[in-house]
Amino acid sequence: MTANTRPGPALPGLVFARLRWQTLRNASRIVLGQSIRPLTILLCSLVVWVFVFVVSYVGFRFLQQQGFELAGGVVGLLFELLFASLAALLILSSGLILYSSLFNSSETAFLLSLPVSTDQVFAFKYQGAIAFSSWAFVLLGSPILIAFGLTDAAPWYFYALLPLYFLGFILIPGSLGALFCLLVVNLVPQHRKQLLILAIVVATVPAAWLTYRTMASMQHESLSRDGVERLLSRFKALESPLLASHWVAWGLRSAARGDQGPVELGRSFYYLGLVWSNGLIAYVLTAWLARRLYRRGFNRLTTGGTLRKRYGGHWLDGVVDRLLFFIDPQTRLLIVKDFRTFRRDPAQWAQVLLFGSLMTFYFLNIRRLFVREISTGYQNGISLLNLSATALLLCTYTGRFIYPMLSLEGRKFWVLGLLPLRRERLMWGKFIFSTLGALVIAEGLVLVSDLMLEMPPEAVVLHVLAVAVLAAGLSGLSVGLGACMPNFRETDPSKIAVGFGGTLNLVVGLLFLLVILGLMVVPWHAFAMASEEVALAPALAVSVVGAGVGLGLVIGAAAVAIPLHYGARNLRQMEF
Repeated sequence: MTANTRPGPALPGLVFARLRWQTLRNASRIVLGQSIRPLTILLCSLVVWVFVFVVSYVGFRFLQQQGFELAGGVVGLLFELLFASLAALLILSSGLILYSSLFNSSETAFLLSLPVSTDQVFAFKYQGAIAFSSWAFVLLGSPILIAFGLTDAAPWYFYALLPLYFLGFILIPGSLGALFCLLVVNLVPQHRKQLLILAIVVATVPAAWLTYRTMASMQHESLSRDGVERLLSRFKALESPLLASHWVAWGLRSAARGDQGPVELGRSFYYLGLVWSNGLIAYVLTAWLARRLYRRGFNRLTTGGTLRKRYGGHWLDGVVDRLLFFIDPQTRLLIVKDFRTFRRDPAQWAQVLLFGSLMTFYFLNIRRLFVREISTGYQNGISLLNLSATALLLCTYTGRFIYPMLSLEGRKFWVLGLLPLRRERLMWGKFIFSTLGALVIAEGLVLVSDLMLEMPPEAVVLHVLAVAVLAAGLSGLSVGLGACMPNFRETDPSKIAVGFGGTLNLVVGLLFLLVILGLMVVPWHAFAMASEEVALAPALAVSVVGAGVGLGLVIGAAAVAIPLHYGARNLRQMEF
């Protein structure tokens, strides 16, 4: 090499791969430097994995006792139903995540200004979205399939082929979600939210109706071989050889029976090749379309198709403004501003809508899961479990969406600083917005659960009161800690939520949740279940439950007052 020779430019793919590696390494160093958050994530994931594994193992053992061949048609249909459901969720989640990362990220705008092709930017964002959206698929699917392999005594290569099937399968729904996102932004940039809502309705209503009919028929079917086969016959349409879920189900069944001969093992590799070839074709086709549609869609979405960006949905802001007539005008305007920001971000409201709809559907059909009447013990246990699940959803909602809100005001705080209002009023506006939103979601879920379970009136009142305390306390913690430990240099709310302050808020919120449920709810359920076996004095139960409720109200008030007080003091002392 001569002195005037310079190395040529690096390939864009290698540059993005190095960027991905550097980002992953830096994020891992930050996460591992926080001793609390990795342990919390690992513990929660382990609990979910073990729970799904135990339930799946018991279910496969039950099918085995009923005379079903685990590698036969019935279990294969169950696998096809499992992968079809996971594929539908992956299409929705990958589309939402890609929409946020491709079109609502400042990093994307910077990458599109570089001298690299558009499909390289798309591929970089696509890989991150698929990795983020598929972890739940692995967390839920792997324990079911491992339990199946252990029950059926599958050979060792069955477990070796599992990750290969997983990786190949997620390419297909991930590419479909990305393709749907690109088409929506390019074809209907002005009505993308309406089209997204329509797609969710079209996808969920038939599935909800089919699930409802199935649960209704469970009340008239016995848990026998013939009854199970009649129930599963409703899903025969999923056995189409054109569906990717069919390929995965048959491939894994063949791998489990591979020790019966080379034909089954060869069929397993055939289906594996079918999954990977179609997944790679779907990805290449999506990347080819992204080269032609991505930048065009980004420009149309930025300008709204015209020189003026139009959002729509002003009538929703008017409805919220009228419903909050009892709040002073300044605070009401701040609440409407936060509500407008929330409704304009599909990545936020779609997650709340999705999880809330799934839990509502489960609560509405909870009685149909039982062939006979529910005993008092099961009734109390299920209602307490549903309340705990709702409380966890509430804790996640406030930690993910509410805690970063004040930090996101940093770059535009000079606009708010010109308004004739005190800084702490910003905190109170966000606190009221969070509390009211949490009350609407959580109280509705708890009421539906208790009414479907036919819980006693005193239990319903107790649950409603506990949810109100949790909504106010978790909102106060998230807003107050967000003001005490803001991060004004970060514009990504997900990165703010996973920082040190967000991790501390999550841990404190979980502890507060456990304390409130343990004081205000658990004593009543304990006395209700104990009274079935021994006679207890009503005065003792009333005294213990009343003391727990009173102490819970005091702790809830402290969770609101203390963080907001220190957050307001820290906010007043800041200079922008």
